[in-house]
Amino acid sequence: MAGLPSFSMGYRIDFSTPSGEMMRATVSGRSSLRYAACIARDIAEQAAQRAAKRLLIDVRALADRVGTLGELLIATCAPAHGCRVALVDTAEYERYAMFSEAAARSLGYDVRAFDNHTDALSWLASRER
Repeated sequence: MAGLPSFSMGYRIDFSTPSGEMMRATVSGRSSLRYAACIARDIAEQAAQRAAKRLLIDVRALADRVGTLGELLIATCAPAHGCRVALVDTAEYERYAMFSEAAARSLGYDVRAFDNHTDALSWLASRER
């Protein structure tokens, strides 16, 4: 676990490293633009420490995320070259996640949004871009 306690920052991130270059970050609590930047920084720092090149960011338990997903994706990818990021969100937020995905991809980042955890893991393990 990393990040600051949920009572002080409004969010919590649980990290796991299921295999090799893969890291999972499960984000819960509340978001805002300021928090999105903090969340992304925390995830990027953990990814760097773990030498993770494939990140799965699960935001299904993060409230108030609309409008912050783009910041979250872009700021998470920016410090890590050659990084692949899968964002998992609910189908209800699919249109917001797709917009954030398009914004991050337009900057050259290898990202995809999913509403299914299994599909996200399959894409991260694949070679397709």
